[in-house]
Amino acid sequence: MTNQAETNQAEHWHLSKSVSVTQIVSIILLVVGLFVWGSDVEKGIGANSQAIQHESDLRSLEQKHIAEFKDEIRTRLQRIDNKLERLIERGE
Repeated sequence: MTNQAETNQAEHWHLSKSVSVTQIVSIILLVVGLFVWGSDVEKGIGANSQAIQHESDLRSLEQKHIAEFKDEIRTRLQRIDNKLERLIERGE
């Protein structure tokens, strides 16, 4: 009985050296699909990198404008303060 079980099991597992055309086509399509997917991912990463750089440039420009605005306000407040001091000195 053991001999017959080994024979059935040996017949069940069979490796063939032949490769069908459908297997080759499937592998080729899989590889092409991976390359297309990879290039799409690469394009997405590039687009995100450009968007991040653009946002960074905008933020730097906004910070520069805010600093200039602060300086202008500080100058105007100083002028107002000086004028108020002169008016107070005249009134005394």
